[in-house]
Parts: sequence; structure tokens; C-alpha cells
Amino acid sequence: MTTVNSPSAQAIQLNGMLVRSQVSRQLEVWKKAFQAFLVQAKASGSQQAELVVSLKGIEKVDTAGLAVLLQLSRQASQHGVDLVFQDASPQLLALAQLCSLNKLLRLT
Repeated sequence: MTTVNSPSAQAIQLNGMLVRSQVSRQLEVWKKAFQAFLVQAKASGSQQAELVVSLKGIEKVDTAGLAVLLQLSRQASQHGVDLVFQDASPQLLALAQLCSLNKLLRLT
């Protein structure tokens, strides 16, 4: 996972696979990147933070990966952060729609 900062927005890029065998590793990497984002947002005095998660580097996804994205969304919401997932693959979009999660997970 790579963290990318720009003046107008904060972004984290997910890389690799969002599959059952990688769930624990992806959540650990997310935790570190998200904590760094929270520290930076607090330091900037931002009241309403938005975080963009780029899924461009995701090679493969399954339902366990979809559960990871739900967990990320839930954690962000608990901290008052608006989370947007961008660059979702057609496979991920279809899986989210099949599971009726496409509107809950702000996927673009």
C-alpha cells in the first residue's frame, strides 16, 4: 500500500490482491497508513477529512476482499472520515453489485 499526498486531497493506493489469503496483511498495512492519515489530518486542523483509496493496483478480489473494503469504510466512518474508493476494476464493481454493496462502498 502506498500513501500519496497532494495539496487538495489525501489518497492511499492499495496494491496486490484483496483475497482471503491476504486479508490480514492488507488490514495491517491499512491500519498503519490510516493512522498516519489521521495524525496528518489532525495536525492540519481539518474538521471534515476525506480520504481517497485508489484500487488501481488491485490485481484480484474476492468476497473476503470486499469484506476488507467494508471494514475500511467502517473504520473511516468511526473517525469521521469520508472514504471514497476509486479506480475499481470491473470485477470488483460486479462483485459489489452482486452482493448489493455498490452503494454502501462509494466505488468509482
